[in-house]
Amino acid sequence: MRVLYVEDAVDQALLVKAFFSAIGGFTVTHAQDGDTALKLIASKPWDILVTDLNLPGADGFALIKAFRVKFRRSPILVTTGYTQAEYEEQALRAGADQVMIKPLHQDEFTARVRAMAEAGQKPEEDEPAVVLAIEGRLGDAEMGCGGTLMAEVAKGHTVVLVPICRTEEDVTPEELKGAAIAAKILGVQLRIDRTLFGDAAGQKDLIERTLNELRPTMAFMPARDDRDLSRRDAARITEGATAEIGTVLAYETATTGLEFVPSRFHDIRAEMVLKMEALAAYQAVGAPRVDLRPRMAQAYARYWGRFRDFTEVEAFEQVRGEGA
Repeated sequence: MRVLYVEDAVDQALLVKAFFSAIGGFTVTHAQDGDTALKLIASKPWDILVTDLNLPGADGFALIKAFRVKFRRSPILVTTGYTQAEYEEQALRAGADQVMIKPLHQDEFTARVRAMAEAGQKPEEDEPAVVLAIEGRLGDAEMGCGGTLMAEVAKGHTVVLVPICRTEEDVTPEELKGAAIAAKILGVQLRIDRTLFGDAAGQKDLIERTLNELRPTMAFMPARDDRDLSRRDAARITEGATAEIGTVLAYETATTGLEFVPSRFHDIRAEMVLKMEALAAYQAVGAPRVDLRPRMAQAYARYWGRFRDFTEVEAFEQVRGEGA
């Protein structure tokens, strides 16, 4: 297996290379600084990354993020002299799989590397893709991209919906009940942490933790041009936190402004009935939000349908990815 090992201390590098030699089956390329490692990550295929955090040039956190984007399933082991818990937490949040504190011991190092190598060699098809949808008000994702999310579920992908709202007062008990029912209809996982409503730093941390846990390949967010503060905040936080995700799409809400210019249109004729049923769940439990009426969803779908053979579609701005 091809190992990229990044360590600026020569004695430490010799020790770890000896560990790998004792295991067998690994080809180790050693880089002494972060800038060289970034070039190697971009130019060659790798099976494992082992890196220090404190490096000349780009630091270990930058390497972890860059490696994770290009090699989504390949394991990352951090070896560091930092003993403070916040460094380990930050490394794991950036995308590392495990952290070992120096000085390193051969038996423990060998055991961890072997286990990580075996995990990294599992077939890709064993792990379904993950799609993340963020919303600034409950029901936004159901309205803006519910059909597309159902299509992803039908492909066998895991879809996780995370609402982050400006204040807790913006969310009623009826809306929470409706959101739970709608999620079941769509077949998505709903993750709500009400204690973080209105806490921008906490919401950003929640998204980063969710990204590190799930490692999604695609994310959906409210359009950046939105008159509603909660939705605009959700878009800003999401765009910043998902910088390493290859595809990020922005969907329309009832308060999206005129700057919303979609370039992707997803046919949702097959999902339209269930999408309207999911939205109807809000009215059924006593949350009569005008912006979540099923007929409004149908009107949006037919309006944007003029860009795709006059069918029913969901429209998206390409925030990141091909065509962005």
